Amino acid sequence: MATPVDFPKYLQSLVESYKKQQHLYTLTDLQVEVRVEIPLEDRSQPRSAENKPETKIDRLEVLAGLRKYVSQGNVLLVGKPGSGKSTVLQRFRWELALKALKEGDRQIPVLVQLRSDRSILEAICAEFRQAKLKVSPEEVDDLLLDGRLLLLLDGVNEMPSQQRRQDLQLFHDDNPDTPMIFTTRDLALGGFLGIEQQLEMCALTQPQMREFVHKHLPQHGDSLLQQLRDRLREIAETPLLLWMMCEVFENTGEIPQSKGELFQKFDRQYDEFKGCIPVSDDFRRFKSDILPQLAFVMLQGDLQQPTEGLVAISRDRAERILEGWLGDRGVLDAPTKAKEWLEDLLEHHLLQVAAKPEEIEFHHQLFQEYYAGRALQKLLVERHDDAIYDRRLQHFYLNYFKWTEPLAFMLSLLGDEVQAVRVVRLALDVDLMLGARLAGEVQREFQKRTVGLVDGLDVPGWLKVALLGEVQSDVAIPGLLKLLEDSNWKVRSSVAYTLGKIGSEAAIAGLLKLVKDSDHDVRKNAVNALEKIDSEAAISGLLKLTKNSDSNVRSKAADALGKITSKAAISELLKLIKDSDPDVRISAADALGEIGSDEAIPGLLKLAKNSDSDVGWIAADVLGQIGSEAATIGLLKLVKDSDPDVRLSVAYALGEIGSEKAILGLVQLVQDSDLDVRWIVANALYEIGSEETIPGLIKLLQDLNPDVCSMAADALGAIGYEAEAAIPGLIKLIEHSDPDVGWVAADALGEISSEEAIPGLLKLLKNSNKNVRLNVIYALEKIGSEESIPGLLQLVEDSDPDVREMAGDALENICYESAIFKLIELVEDSGCALPLSMVDILEKIGSEPTIPGLFELLEDSDSDVRSSAANAIANIAKQHTEKVAPHLPHLLTLIPSKSGTEVHRLILAIQAACKYYNYPIRQLSLTPESTKTNNSAGQTFNIEKVGNLNTGTVNVKGDQVGTQQNIHPKN
Repeated sequence: MATPVDFPKYLQSLVESYKKQQHLYTLTDLQVEVRVEIPLEDRSQPRSAENKPETKIDRLEVLAGLRKYVSQGNVLLVGKPGSGKSTVLQRFRWELALKALKEGDRQIPVLVQLRSDRSILEAICAEFRQAKLKVSPEEVDDLLLDGRLLLLLDGVNEMPSQQRRQDLQLFHDDNPDTPMIFTTRDLALGGFLGIEQQLEMCALTQPQMREFVHKHLPQHGDSLLQQLRDRLREIAETPLLLWMMCEVFENTGEIPQSKGELFQKFDRQYDEFKGCIPVSDDFRRFKSDILPQLAFVMLQGDLQQPTEGLVAISRDRAERILEGWLGDRGVLDAPTKAKEWLEDLLEHHLLQVAAKPEEIEFHHQLFQEYYAGRALQKLLVERHDDAIYDRRLQHFYLNYFKWTEPLAFMLSLLGDEVQAVRVVRLALDVDLMLGARLAGEVQREFQKRTVGLVDGLDVPGWLKVALLGEVQSDVAIPGLLKLLEDSNWKVRSSVAYTLGKIGSEAAIAGLLKLVKDSDHDVRKNAVNALEKIDSEAAISGLLKLTKNSDSNVRSKAADALGKITSKAAISELLKLIKDSDPDVRISAADALGEIGSDEAIPGLLKLAKNSDSDVGWIAADVLGQIGSEAATIGLLKLVKDSDPDVRLSVAYALGEIGSEKAILGLVQLVQDSDLDVRWIVANALYEIGSEETIPGLIKLLQDLNPDVCSMAADALGAIGYEAEAAIPGLIKLIEHSDPDVGWVAADALGEISSEEAIPGLLKLLKNSNKNVRLNVIYALEKIGSEESIPGLLQLVEDSDPDVREMAGDALENICYESAIFKLIELVEDSGCALPLSMVDILEKIGSEPTIPGLFELLEDSDSDVRSSAANAIANIAKQHTEKVAPHLPHLLTLIPSKSGTEVHRLILAIQAACKYYNYPIRQLSLTPESTKTNNSAGQTFNIEKVGNLNTGTVNVKGDQVGTQQNIHPKN
């Protein structure tokens, strides 16, 4: 039998190892497309702008998204290179490990790097080995079958071969009950494995970028942000790129103008990042040449499989590549230099040891692709045949996905406009989306021509939008703006979405037009785009739209202003809370809540007294969201307002705030003349749930309305032991005419769990109302004290079967070991009725201290009691043999005095005890004495020495067929 895996040790190792890299995590978002179903009753209607099928983009913080969607099935997390997919998985694994350490029944997270050529089972074994745990593939397979693992599989696109991808697909199909999260950079690389739930990593938002920059550059962050403005997203929209931007700017004060230039400057400054570490002779002079050569050969891969590149290669092969390159340049002692320089690269530059110790890889695949792009640039500069001849460039490079990123890096570094335009034109001939992508990667001064190639394509409007969106440069905006007048709403909607992704202020004028579009999808995407751009120009335009005659436009403008969280919008939003359209009022309130500024409080307090109850309610709701001391003070002045609607909204707002001062205001309203106000107060005090609410809640227990009473009782129960002062009031409620109120009161008494409630509850045991007695039993069971046992014993013989059953269950649950002896005493008390029920309870408890009591009941004058006791002993022996085994000598001495079914059941207990001690029982043939009669056959047991037992023969009479059994130890 395999040794159980030491999961706590493994989980603790994950937690400890993550401590060293916690600082690497950056808060990011993901999005998933969610289908919005059309209500059945609407499906017969013709499609219109307001009822057409649609999808909704659900945007969540990335960890929240993973938690949500992995509970619904397997997940494929898609994201650009450097978007933080691997970092997210490491963070999620840490979070899962912490939870699994606290809750032993949780699944165990295992992170698998797919770039290795190991099988999945071997890779999982290697993860356990990192924690010094030896686990075999067979044991891993068992864990998968048992549903013990949660797998995080990183880098589907980095798998080294088509065969490995097929193996992964089979593994996924063979383990349908194992939750898995996969990551990939592109669905075209590695496919989607048949996983429907696809989550997309979002680019960093402007606020996230600003937060990141200020965190990494506290002194110079503002300077960097000011110089980049809206080009920040274009160059550094992922955590990796933004980190590199901060590092370069801090060391040089320079702003790279493209992604390629960013990597170039980072490469040049890397020695300073690492410090002046001693390396081999001439290493620094050549390192920027040998890394492109190594990356290029790795990406070429096996020429027999041209679609596959390598993300890791053996150290020996890397040395041979460097040796050949050095030899071609006449470097003396190339083999020795190759070994030395490769070691320097591993220790001090952007190479690292891979998952398999004999292999090496780049720190990140993007670095490999950057250096491969440098190699492609050199091919162009040196006029290599593969780069100069159009057909060869298309055949060897533009035709393969694996070269897309290196080509993008190459074009961003290429200073020759003619060659840059040529490459983009050739790419468009191969694949339109590839050409569009590369058109936006060339140096900025060349983009007018390359983007013009895309804009000039004779393609349908929807495809033109997709292509210009793929460019991802503000140079594409004029072309997109031309499509704003397209008659197809889908085209206009796509334009709005694409302009939002580009995120440039140049798009604002066009987007403001789209906010007034006749189609609600177009309006929605336009507002979302303005929100993403988040600039003063966008705010100014949105403020004008708050006065638009179309209520939908006003509503969407309010939504966007709230998401931008600009204080400049407060005055206009306060006006919109009084809008004639309820949707506009709600949007304005939500926006003010998101802005959350005290500047809105005076205006909101005025609105809280508005004659329109909806407006007052909305204003109070926002005040509760803001929740500042200033809001609390203003609301307290309104608790005595003559209008019950005002008091109602004030009570709700104070409950949302939940501070100590808010509680004082709520307590003033517990005896309000308006029922709705009192209910809201009870609910608010429940939500706050602190000791300070107890006096007010006790008053509410006396309310004439059952809903208010129930809410107050529920709140007191949630507070728990500190609410002892409420016990008298809760006991009164048990007899409430509404049975639901009585039940809630009983539950609250149980939650308070104070023995002070028991005397009052016991007085209600003989109440004529069955529901009252049931409530008492429920409360006593939840309190769980021995003092309840005598009272519950009385109810075991209640006239109502539901009461009897519930009393028995309560006794079973209360009678933990400390109460067993008290129960036995009560069972032995001649004045105690229905001891048979108590025998059943002792059996259910099944604890060793109950067994002597059951032995005593074997001597009871009532044959039914004796039979039940014997049956209880036999059942305990069957389920808990270890508890009965020590009593084997006593069991044997009881046999001669028993008869009938008692003997048969005691024999079962003896057999179980003997098996526990490994004493075999051998059935022998019937003795002559045992066949005298069928009804009174003698049973003879020949007892040899058993432990400290004496040997001998025990003759037993009964109505069972006689047998002879030898009980003896094994040799």
